[in-house]
Amino acid sequence: MVPIPVLFTHFGDEWIRGSETALLDLLSALDKERVRPVVWCNAAEMAAAACSAGYPTHRSDFRYFFDYSSPRPNLSCLLELVRTCRALCRTYGIRVLHANSAAPAQWLVPAGFGARLPVLVHLHISYLRRSRYVLLLHRATLAVGVSRQVINDLLADGMAPARTRVIYNGINVARLNRSAIDLKGLLKIPAGAFVIATTGSLITRKGHDVLIRAFASLSAEPMPHLLILGDGPERNSLEALATSLGIAERVHFLGYIKDFVEVYQAADLFALASRGDAFGLVLAEAGYFSLPSVSTRVGGIPEVIAHEKTGLLVPPDDVAAFSSALERLMRDKTLRARFGSAAAARVEAMFTVERMAREFEEAYATLAAIPAARLGWRGATRGLLPYLRLIGARSGQPQTLL
Repeated sequence: MVPIPVLFTHFGDEWIRGSETALLDLLSALDKERVRPVVWCNAAEMAAAACSAGYPTHRSDFRYFFDYSSPRPNLSCLLELVRTCRALCRTYGIRVLHANSAAPAQWLVPAGFGARLPVLVHLHISYLRRSRYVLLLHRATLAVGVSRQVINDLLADGMAPARTRVIYNGINVARLNRSAIDLKGLLKIPAGAFVIATTGSLITRKGHDVLIRAFASLSAEPMPHLLILGDGPERNSLEALATSLGIAERVHFLGYIKDFVEVYQAADLFALASRGDAFGLVLAEAGYFSLPSVSTRVGGIPEVIAHEKTGLLVPPDDVAAFSSALERLMRDKTLRARFGSAAAARVEAMFTVERMAREFEEAYATLAAIPAARLGWRGATRGLLPYLRLIGARSGQPQTLL
């Protein structure tokens, strides 16, 4: 078997977090007898991580245009990215282009048309309508979403279902090695205390304010404590909220810590009060540690948490409902054990990085088998229904005619 050379293109900031970690985990889990990765990125940290892992790596100054808050359009810059992409394809004999977010599609799609190569766009979040169009998401050969919720808008635009797929994120168990550190002891949490944990950036979308208010309403026994892993612009206001509610001594802001496994190990229950979340990988990580979860029924979260089987789901921004769900699981040890066991089994079946890698390998093989004649500029008119619908909507014509 000859491995398929795939160019993985990542546009990100100078950190290794959500989509960066997802890509690095995917690369590590791919069968190198089936896929030969080449990485093209803009950030030094990502380049260093990919290079140290042994993948051929290249850096460029990426920019995209015509979207919200994007730079002034620069055609020469865009064309240069297309040319660089095609040069990398010739150098490494690339057969599939993989965009690890929407932005790179803006230059990978025209490069793919020119080189007669298929383009896979891996979408980690939902995108606004303008972004979907100017980033050429509908013109990708295959759009892969981390949840059904992520691709729903593309389908509503008119993209053919056959050109979309859902591949759930997978957790890398190698990063979840058990820790011998007693976090509860370090934080001076009493041995019999009930511990609720959450992780995520301290931003409004993550709903930490809802969680803190819900936590404040819980019964005093068995003296619950809340662990919050993460940092962000809302930290000061969240700390002030905990103080105003009289629970500051039981709400532990941990910031970003490397050994986050300790947080899961110390917890009896995991909570995520997001106002929006495309997937919620932390919920799968919690399930790996046999933790039941309380979360919100938004985005892709209901695809991770099976309500009344692995956890409880409540409406977003509903403090009373969230508190009631926390209280129910805090009071029922048997229910927690049943949910936790089911959560671990669900993770093993659906949310491992190995399962994710096998599904991507199948996608690459399918894309690489597409005849080149179907992928060039002559085939560029295929799949234009979303754009015809957009033109019709803007001109006032009934969309049913398009």
